[in-house]
Amino acid sequence: MQNISEKIPSIALAILMVITLILCGLFYAGGTESVECTSGSFDAPTHTDSMINWIYILIIVTGIATLGLAGLSFIIKIKKDPKSVIVPTVAMIFLVLMLCITYFGADTTPMSIVGYEGPQEPWVYRITNMCMVTSAILATIATIVTLFGFLLKRFN
Repeated sequence: MQNISEKIPSIALAILMVITLILCGLFYAGGTESVECTSGSFDAPTHTDSMINWIYILIIVTGIATLGLAGLSFIIKIKKDPKSVIVPTVAMIFLVLMLCITYFGADTTPMSIVGYEGPQEPWVYRITNMCMVTSAILATIATIVTLFGFLLKRFN
């Protein structure tokens, strides 16, 4: 039989799933309210704000857990075998360098959005462009590595 420390992740996951299912049910079946905007009015789900806030919470918790466990793993590797962290360190340096290059090379031209009269901040465009270009570069690298890895494995 499992002890309580082995059951905690399953219990936490079940609780998060129940909360998510309840919020999804409220979002989809909780009714709508009329929302006014510059191009007219439309019906939006009543619990949209609750759903968005829950998604933010999940993203933050996931990010903290991922970065925390990655940092802990990195520290454990340094203590056991310092030479084994050279490749991850070089990869992180290249990632930070790529993020800097794509940030400073990003386009900040305001977009023309029909019906939108609000402020257009250049830093938002810069961050969005940086993320899009970085995602495209990483997807291309992943595709090339996957393709060549498959071909090398196939012909060796």
